[in-house]
Amino acid sequence: MIHVTANSKEVRPGSIFFALQGAKFDGHSFIDDAIRAGASKIYCERDLGRSDVIPLGDRARKKLGELASEMYGNPTQKLVMIGVTGTSGKTTTSYLIEHLLNECGSGGNFRCARIGTNGAHFDGKLADTINTTPDALSLQKWFKDVLDQGATHVVMEVSSHALQQDRVWGIAWDAAVFLNLSPEHLDYHPTLDQYFEAKSRLFTEHFEFSKKQGKHPKLFANIDDEYGRRLVQEQPQVKGYSPQAGVSYPIQCPLFGAFQMENILAALQIVTALVAPFGIASDRVAKALATFPGVPGRMEAIPNTRGIQVFVDYAHKPEALEKVLSAIQGNHIITVFGCGGDRDKTKRPVMGSIAARLSDELILTSDNPRTEDPLVILSEIEAGVIHAIENHRAKTNAYRVIPDRAQAIQEAIRIAKPGEIVLIAGKGHETYQIFGTEKRHFDDREEARKALV
Repeated sequence: MIHVTANSKEVRPGSIFFALQGAKFDGHSFIDDAIRAGASKIYCERDLGRSDVIPLGDRARKKLGELASEMYGNPTQKLVMIGVTGTSGKTTTSYLIEHLLNECGSGGNFRCARIGTNGAHFDGKLADTINTTPDALSLQKWFKDVLDQGATHVVMEVSSHALQQDRVWGIAWDAAVFLNLSPEHLDYHPTLDQYFEAKSRLFTEHFEFSKKQGKHPKLFANIDDEYGRRLVQEQPQVKGYSPQAGVSYPIQCPLFGAFQMENILAALQIVTALVAPFGIASDRVAKALATFPGVPGRMEAIPNTRGIQVFVDYAHKPEALEKVLSAIQGNHIITVFGCGGDRDKTKRPVMGSIAARLSDELILTSDNPRTEDPLVILSEIEAGVIHAIENHRAKTNAYRVIPDRAQAIQEAIRIAKPGEIVLIAGKGHETYQIFGTEKRHFDDREEARKALV
């Protein structure tokens, strides 16, 4: 069996070593270490003018993905692989697909694993993941593990970073869905079109690769989204669907907010297409929605006896925050939120403006500052709030800045009156805050429960 690694410390006699440029380390600097450890072949990205290494350029990470798959016995050729991509809704849609497949395949016919923002899950066991979409070697190992444990399907969130960096190359896909696209990650993708091009790769070159592996991928895109329409127009293999068109049968699902219909319909499209060959009708799939248990940190209600509604939501992007706040209009809304450090700065005033327009009271606080000054981040959010107020576009006439997130949550709940809503946005399921490079335990849900006592 071949052994492949991109970590020189893992090289053993006969290993194939990939020297790749990483965010923190340059693998090309460790080539000699890999040779001394017994690497039999070395692939790299840059041409170093050496006869003992093979430069592959942009193809290096694809080669890594293909060999990683081979090392673990090509597990995705034996699994039904489902990819979910889009700016918002990936996690909820993935949870829905996992639930629907397991419900429709009760009796063990379908056993679906899930991997994404909230970790890697199968058969009641959850493992943390560093990124929304891990690296190729980690992914292929996990696919092999869940396959050995009896998984038949895997649904995974596919980020634009993972597509751009070929982390998901080597996967043989059976289905994929494009949810939406809005400004995000513009610190990584220079333009919105380049962000779209990264997402599109799942439906173009990955589609072609999967066909060569003997798969017949079913591809869908939301045509109510501008970029979803563009994908359908440019790629005939992609079938469009429209949340506005609705469905021909009544459905019940405990998800909160009309905007969730986008995620529900995406899941129905995928699951119905995959189970139809087994004689499972679409109405049976739709009925399974009624027992969906929800998603941790996505409009998660915090029960209390105060008569106020407290929700914790992961909304950390402009579109997501606007959707959530729009869904709860009609009540007095107190919003608590911030923005992460070392991430796209352009969204900060945008989110400040959205929160000011759609909240009655607003508390700006820290999210994950990372290596940035929390007060600088807050001032950039505040600029959007002030702009909305000065241009008479704000619903709020009361906002304050409380950098300490625990204090901000306590204050929001303290001032809330019966019948009012407190929305704590931005971190959702996360159980930490990052200051500098240090992770400290912090859970919005725990803090809300403490404040409600």
